[in-house]
Amino acid sequence: MNKLTLFGPPDAPELYPLRDFLQRSVVQYDWVDVTKDPSAVPASLRQAYAAGHHAPAIAFPDGQIVLNPTVPEVAQHLGWISKPSRQEYDLSIYGAGPAGLSAAVYAASEGLRTVLIEREAIGGQAGTSSLIENYMGFPEGIAGAELAERARQQALRFGVDILLLREGIKGTFYDHRIHVDLASGDKLVARANICATGVEYAKLGLPNEAQFFNKGLYYGAGASEAMFCRDKDVFVVGGGNSAGQVASY
Repeated sequence: MNKLTLFGPPDAPELYPLRDFLQRSVVQYDWVDVTKDPSAVPASLRQAYAAGHHAPAIAFPDGQIVLNPTVPEVAQHLGWISKPSRQEYDLSIYGAGPAGLSAAVYAASEGLRTVLIEREAIGGQAGTSSLIENYMGFPEGIAGAELAERARQQALRFGVDILLLREGIKGTFYDHRIHVDLASGDKLVARANICATGVEYAKLGLPNEAQFFNKGLYYGAGASEAMFCRDKDVFVVGGGNSAGQVASY
């Protein structure tokens, strides 16, 4: 697959979710800072940026250019958004981190009709890790996003349906099955269910925190932001493994 190209000023808050999603999904892309290299901006975008437009744009390998795209729009263009292929599954799994991916691979390899639902990116928080060193079979360690991508490919090979950027909003148990309404309007029916939804980052509770979110304040390893922190003072809050990886990355 040819590379995508992202355009925009580095301080655009709309840019971070796109970079984060592409990084965690192991999608190669080039980045053009429109404030420093305007000559690299396609003619169709120059007028918008010359007029002070600050939102990002993305150019796909097929030549299509989308101004201010959302993560679902990018995933849709990459062919990653799909609908359930079955009316009923043997197993539904919510959360595509290491636990959910492992469960999906094992279940599907035993012949169970399996669907995996993830509301963000494949890999969960582990997918943001720059290096996982304690996973069996990788003595030199492996990047979390790469490990998650390998697991995704393995799950697909066994026939797992992966519903990306989907979220369950209501579940009902009857007829010995779980019936789930997704935010997209789709419905899922399964004979068994696994919740592997993981955890969310604890917020700092700082004044005006929401105002600076994705504009210099980030949660997680933030590998996609490493290049933008060069020669800057960075404060890392926390003393766990993720904090150590952020500091060394």
